[in-house]
Formats: sequence, structure tokens, C-alpha cells
Amino acid sequence: MKNKKYWIILGALILIAASFIYLNFFSKKTEKEEGVPNSYSTILGEGELSAVYGQELAFQLKNEPSVQKVMVYLDDSLTWSKSEPKAEETVKISLKNLTLGTHKVRIEALASNDNRSILERDVQVLSDLVPQNWPLTILQKLPHNDSLFTEGLCFYNGKLFEGTGDGQYKGETMVGEINVDNGKVLRRVKRSAPIFGEGVTVFNGELFQLTWKDHVCYVYDEKTLKSLREINYSGEGWGLTHNGKQLIQSDGTERLYFRDPKSFSIQKTIQVFDNKGPVTKLNELEYIAGYVYANIWTTNQVVVIEPSTGKVIAYINADILAKEGKGNGDVLNGIAFNSANNKLYMTGKNWPVMFEVKIDVLSKAVQ
Repeated sequence: MKNKKYWIILGALILIAASFIYLNFFSKKTEKEEGVPNSYSTILGEGELSAVYGQELAFQLKNEPSVQKVMVYLDDSLTWSKSEPKAEETVKISLKNLTLGTHKVRIEALASNDNRSILERDVQVLSDLVPQNWPLTILQKLPHNDSLFTEGLCFYNGKLFEGTGDGQYKGETMVGEINVDNGKVLRRVKRSAPIFGEGVTVFNGELFQLTWKDHVCYVYDEKTLKSLREINYSGEGWGLTHNGKQLIQSDGTERLYFRDPKSFSIQKTIQVFDNKGPVTKLNELEYIAGYVYANIWTTNQVVVIEPSTGKVIAYINADILAKEGKGNGDVLNGIAFNSANNKLYMTGKNWPVMFEVKIDVLSKAVQ
């Protein structure tokens, strides 16, 4: 009886071991035959790939012996292929027609058993320009209502308009006309919490005000502040300006969206990059003399952007403004250019001061 139990236990152990061997050997073979192989071709090196705008992307590709053909796609366009590739191949792709920003590289390798592996990696196309540093000079200090949590600032026909946030925290958000000389609110329209106002601009007599996470843009008549319409959109709203044809919007990332003023549909998107990588947290915007000026949230820096490409042309360090005008306020946020007299103004959230400033490069451009 004892001997019989022994053989039963031994048989069970042999059955378990056999099952283990089958699962670890034959099941793997089946998985490979079903087309779920490991990558047959891999890119040598760690991290994201990068290249310079208008130049060439180059990387080393390591191929398994079973690879019969390898194909390289850039944003779903076939850009390189090789039949019977060597164990290592140098892939070179022209970036002549590729825009600035983050793109996708996809490697598809076809093996001798007709299985296919796919490998994807990001590639960053960096600007070919080293940004300049544009100094600014304070020309004049003016009063600013420190109860205003500034999110948008702009001029239209010599009149200054300001939009605020803080609806979630203090009970209201507003947009209105401001007296430049004394900072007083001349007229305004308010929205109750939880609406949180963001960037503002005036285009063809219509005053646009974005909201942060409410997915709606309010449009008012500039002369009366009467509500004209509400436009729904997806994503977050941060800064807003226009180039005379399109509205230009930021959402806190490195992207700028060019929208149709009537439908608010996106007509173009650019990614803002300098020679090192993406420039994120783009906040309040102003279009001046062919360039987009943007506050970088949480910093005292303003970035100057070429709108056709997204290249960073220059950085403006505004530490001096925060030092002399922040008071108990929050971050720098607010750029407004008055084309009626070619004067540039800057302020921040809850700042008691607004500055008239001079930037030499800009002054020469608008003369």
C-alpha cells in the first residue's frame, strides 16, 4: 500500500513537471508563431531621439538574423526600408519638410517566418536657432488694481482690456476696460464661480475671453460688453491673442493653436521649441510685429516665438519687474502692446503696479 502511494505521488510530480516544460517551451513557440514576437529590430541607445530642424535624423538599427526586411516610418510615412539588412544598419532620414516638435518613429521588421515586430520611439525636432536674450527697460510705473488676478491683457483702438481668473476661489471672474493711467476698472462683466476666466483678445470689435477648464469661450461686443455668443471647445484655455486673421491660443503646453474667429475651429497647430527642447507652460499671449510673445507660467521670463515655425527667437528676463512691482501678488502674467502709440505694458497677477517697458529690438521693429 505504501509502495502504491509512492508511485502515485511520483507520477503526479512527473505530470506537473511535464506540464511546466510544455507551457514554457511549446507555448512560447506558439506565441511566436501567432505573431507576437519580441522586436526583431531595435534602435541602439536609450531615451528619445533628436535632430535639428531642416537637417537629418540618424540612428543605428540592430537587426536579428531572421529579419528579411525592415521599414522605418516617420509619422506614418515610409521614409526608409531595406531588404536583407545587415546586423547593424545606419538609418538616415531627411527632415527637410518636417515641422518642429515631437514626432513618432515606427520600426517594422519582417522576419523569415513572416512574423512582424513593431517598435516605436519619439523623436524631437529641435530649433536650429540659439535664442537671443532681449533686455527690457522700465520707462514708467503705473497703478494696477491688485485685486485683479490677471489672466489676459490687450489693447484695442487705444483702450486697455483685462480679464481675470480666480472664480473658483474668490467667487467671480471678470473682463473689462481698464484706465491705463490709474488702474481703475471703467466697465466690466462678471461671471460667478466656478467659472475661471483666462486669456482675452479683441478681434474685429469682438472681445473673446477663454476659460480655464470650463471648455467655453465667451464673446462680447467690445463697445457694450453685451454677450454675443458662447463657443465650446475641448482642452484647457490659457492665453489668447490674434494675428489679424486668426485667434492664437495656448493651453499650458508647448503648443499654440490657430483658430478661426467665427467657428473657433483649429486651422493650424505649432509646437514651440528652442535648440534644447520644448518650451512648455506658455500662458498669456500677445502678437507684436509678427511674433508671439508669451509669459512662461511660474517664471519671470517671456519667450518670443516665430509663429510660422514655433522657433524661439528670444527670451526676455523680467526679474526686475517682479522685484519692483510684484508686492504681495502672484506670478508675472500680462503683456499688452498699444499700437496706437507703440507702447508696451506688462504686469502680473494681483500686482499693485503695471509697467510701461521698452525692448530695443521691438522698438526698432515698430518704428
